[in-house]
Amino acid sequence: MNFDFNAELHARPSIYFSGPAFIDHIALIPQQFAGLRRTDPVVVTEGNEKVRSQLEYHTEFITLTVVRELDKDATEWPNSELSLDDIHLLADAPDAEIVCRTSILISSAMPPSLGEALERLNFGDTAVSQVGGGDATICSDFRVRDDRASRIVLFNRGLNAYRLGRMVRRVCEIETYRSMALRGLPEARRLAPHLDAFDGTLVKLTKQNLATSPSEHKSLLDEITSLSSEIISAAAATRNRFGATAAYAQIVEERITELRETHVEGFQRFGVFVARRFKPAIRSCAATALRLDRLSMAATHLIDLLQTRIQVEIEYQNSLQIQAMADRAAVQVKIQRAVEGFSIIAISYYLLSLVKTGIEALEHAGIHVDPLVMLLCIPITIFAVFLTVIRVKHALKSDTRAFG
Repeated sequence: MNFDFNAELHARPSIYFSGPAFIDHIALIPQQFAGLRRTDPVVVTEGNEKVRSQLEYHTEFITLTVVRELDKDATEWPNSELSLDDIHLLADAPDAEIVCRTSILISSAMPPSLGEALERLNFGDTAVSQVGGGDATICSDFRVRDDRASRIVLFNRGLNAYRLGRMVRRVCEIETYRSMALRGLPEARRLAPHLDAFDGTLVKLTKQNLATSPSEHKSLLDEITSLSSEIISAAAATRNRFGATAAYAQIVEERITELRETHVEGFQRFGVFVARRFKPAIRSCAATALRLDRLSMAATHLIDLLQTRIQVEIEYQNSLQIQAMADRAAVQVKIQRAVEGFSIIAISYYLLSLVKTGIEALEHAGIHVDPLVMLLCIPITIFAVFLTVIRVKHALKSDTRAFG
């Protein structure tokens, strides 16, 4: 695998500059990302040293940052020179979707009246913070204008070119990753009614599991399996999105912490404004992902319970069959013993008939046989047949144990 892992350490450089400037920062998601990924940023000056463009490739989006240095502090908001076609051309992604566009105005002096300056810049209800240990002030009303850009103004009091570049990068990353994180919110809202339906169905099937007769187990198992498949499908379809949302949200929180904000009298802090409106959306996504996982586990447990119940029922049926077989075997043993008794009588009767025939033949030959002989032959014959049958049974049992 030919990949420079060390290049990741240098994949997000800041654009360093000093003095007044106007920055356009755009995040785009190309329709076809294959072949566009790279680790090194692309910097373009286009023959104008005061305008620099930097293109960066992330896991699922591209960012384009254009820095235009100004000759003096702007009293009104500058017009962006980037059209939609320019953005697609610079990003080399004509079919890309714009996820976030942020315009940042850098002013080198703090105005005497912050409220009046913000009003001239057409800012509404504004969040303001001192950042960088008090060396700069950042302001934004977080409203998206007609050019689909939110506006931020940064009044620089003591940041050098390097610190200013890094501060601008943090602000751009806050806006970019905030927008990317919120891409999970529509998925969470879309899933909400489905999750309610899953909950209701799961409760219904759980109750059915308690009252269903063994003959209906198969249909109930089919319904639970179908529900489990729908839940797993929904979880698989949104797992990457919710995972990315959690990762982007963590980056936003880290970048807000790195601003080192302090309060400005009369204004809400920049980071507090973002967090109060951003965290509930992130928690909704996290709650939806957690709810999906728990529904999947509950459906799996219900399947296990039903399968256990079916297995117990099968084992009970097997035990009944085994008992019935044992009963039949006992009856067969009794019948076999009765047959053995009858066989002893039958064989004895047959042998005694032979003896009688022999005695009668002797009588006809003129040899007289005392009737007492015939009488004595009866118990002797029966006893001999009985011993023979017992020996045969013992011999068969011995053979069975030998082969067993």
